[in-house]
Amino acid sequence: IGPLEANATAWSRGVLVAERMRLEDFLAALGRYRSGVLRSDPAVRDLIVSGVYPLDDTDHALRILAQALPLQITTATRWWVTVRPAG
Repeated sequence: IGPLEANATAWSRGVLVAERMRLEDFLAALGRYRSGVLRSDPAVRDLIVSGVYPLDDTDHALRILAQALPLQITTATRWWVTVRPAG
Protein backbone atom coordinates (compact mmCIF):
# COMPACT_ATOMS: atom_id res chain seq x y z
CA ILE A 1 0.00 0.00 0.00
CA GLY A 2 1.35 3.40 -0.98
CA PRO A 3 1.05 6.57 1.13
CA LEU A 4 -2.10 7.81 -0.59
CA GLU A 5 -3.89 4.49 -0.23
CA ALA A 6 -2.83 4.25 3.44
CA ASN A 7 -4.26 7.70 4.17
CA ALA A 8 -7.48 6.95 2.31
CA THR A 9 -8.16 3.90 4.49
CA ALA A 10 -6.79 5.30 7.77
CA TRP A 11 -10.32 5.78 9.12
CA SER A 12 -10.80 2.01 9.02
CA ARG A 13 -7.84 1.75 11.42
CA GLY A 14 -9.39 4.40 13.68
CA VAL A 15 -7.09 7.29 12.83
CA LEU A 16 -7.15 10.52 10.86
CA VAL A 17 -3.92 11.15 8.99
CA ALA A 18 -3.25 14.82 8.29
CA GLU A 19 -0.46 15.76 5.90
CA ARG A 20 -0.13 19.53 5.52
CA MET A 21 -3.90 19.94 5.94
CA ARG A 22 -5.48 23.32 6.67
CA LEU A 23 -6.86 23.40 10.21
CA GLU A 24 -10.34 24.21 8.91
CA ASP A 25 -10.27 21.10 6.69
CA PHE A 26 -8.85 18.99 9.52
CA LEU A 27 -11.66 20.06 11.86
CA ALA A 28 -14.26 19.28 9.19
CA ALA A 29 -12.82 15.77 8.81
CA LEU A 30 -12.58 15.24 12.58
CA GLY A 31 -16.08 16.61 13.05
CA ARG A 32 -17.52 13.70 11.09
CA TYR A 33 -16.56 11.47 14.02
CA ARG A 34 -18.09 13.48 16.85
CA SER A 35 -21.48 14.82 17.83
CA GLY A 36 -22.13 18.53 17.85
CA VAL A 37 -20.41 21.56 16.40
CA LEU A 38 -16.66 21.88 15.93
CA ARG A 39 -15.66 25.39 14.80
CA SER A 40 -12.46 27.33 14.29
CA ASP A 41 -11.72 30.98 14.85
CA PRO A 42 -10.93 32.72 11.53
CA ALA A 43 -7.47 33.62 12.89
CA VAL A 44 -6.38 29.96 12.93
CA ARG A 45 -8.24 28.39 10.02
CA ASP A 46 -5.22 28.41 7.73
CA LEU A 47 -2.73 26.85 10.15
CA ILE A 48 -1.20 23.68 8.75
CA VAL A 49 -1.82 20.39 10.55
CA SER A 50 0.24 17.23 10.16
CA GLY A 51 0.11 14.07 12.23
CA VAL A 52 -1.95 11.03 13.10
CA TYR A 53 -4.99 11.60 15.33
CA PRO A 54 -7.30 9.06 17.02
CA LEU A 55 -10.91 8.95 15.86
CA ASP A 56 -12.26 6.97 18.81
CA ASP A 57 -11.58 9.89 21.19
CA THR A 58 -11.90 13.16 19.30
CA ASP A 59 -11.46 15.19 22.51
CA HIS A 60 -8.04 13.56 22.89
CA ALA A 61 -7.28 14.37 19.24
CA LEU A 62 -8.08 18.02 19.97
CA ARG A 63 -5.80 18.02 23.02
CA ILE A 64 -2.98 16.61 20.88
CA LEU A 65 -3.65 19.31 18.31
CA ALA A 66 -3.47 22.04 20.98
CA GLN A 67 -0.09 20.68 22.13
CA ALA A 68 1.28 20.71 18.58
CA LEU A 69 0.04 24.15 17.54
CA PRO A 70 -0.54 27.48 19.35
CA LEU A 71 -4.23 26.72 19.92
CA GLN A 72 -6.77 26.83 22.70
CA ILE A 73 -9.73 24.45 22.70
CA THR A 74 -12.82 26.13 24.16
CA THR A 75 -15.71 23.89 25.14
CA ALA A 76 -18.96 25.84 25.58
CA THR A 77 -20.92 22.63 26.00
CA ARG A 78 -20.24 18.98 25.25
CA TRP A 79 -21.64 19.63 21.77
CA TRP A 80 -20.06 23.02 20.98
CA VAL A 81 -16.27 23.28 20.68
CA THR A 82 -14.29 26.18 19.23
CA VAL A 83 -10.60 26.15 18.34
CA ARG A 84 -9.00 29.55 18.96
CA PRO A 85 -5.52 31.06 19.01
CA ALA A 86 -3.71 30.34 22.27
CA GLY A 87 -3.25 33.21 24.62
